[in-house]
Amino acid sequence: MDKQGQQASTTGLTADEVADYLKQHPDYFHHRDDLLAELSIPHQRGDTISLVERQVTLLRERNSELNQRLGSLVTIARDNDQLFEQCRRLLLALMESDTLDQVADTLEDSLLHDFQIDYCSFILISDRPLETRVRLCRERDISRHVRDLLSRNMQGNRTVCGRLRPDEAAFLFSNHARTIASAAVTPLHYHERLGILALGSRQTDQFRAGVDTLFVRFIADALGRILGRLM
Repeated sequence: MDKQGQQASTTGLTADEVADYLKQHPDYFHHRDDLLAELSIPHQRGDTISLVERQVTLLRERNSELNQRLGSLVTIARDNDQLFEQCRRLLLALMESDTLDQVADTLEDSLLHDFQIDYCSFILISDRPLETRVRLCRERDISRHVRDLLSRNMQGNRTVCGRLRPDEAAFLFSNHARTIASAAVTPLHYHERLGILALGSRQTDQFRAGVDTLFVRFIADALGRILGRLM
């Protein structure tokens, strides 16, 4: 036995002190195969397993956990790549639009088919007539129907996610209001508020409060600049 081992046997070390010592000297058992062979650790079933077997078990458990985390990160990255590609195609198509009607058709087709959104509502805000079949509302009408929604969440040009009140859903989605379980509502803004884009879902958790709205805001910011050119 070496000097350190002799000190451990004569000074009455506690279990915590032994554990601390082994943490500081992880190679302690490298040349003590005879001691390692005598060690055993209680198993949950009441059996005993060697220290090496226990270490292998722990390493496998940690490896499995890391693999699960890695798999989750890969899935998120793959989903983000798909969203980016969908956004890229949509924005390129919007940039080629010469009229408000073309913008509306491109936006609706992409959101409903590429993004698989159940419902979308595209409303322009204007106090003067515009040559378009896109739904138009005056600023005072918008404020009257979704005043609380605007004041609570959208004054800072942010996207709102979650459940809508019945009157808000009726204004934004008309005949589909009763089937909207969750929604994402974002202002379309460029120097001034130009409109509202609302995405509706039959599922309560698709646009739950706190969900990431990065891509929705990205589309809304680009759309606001395109509308600023056409309105």
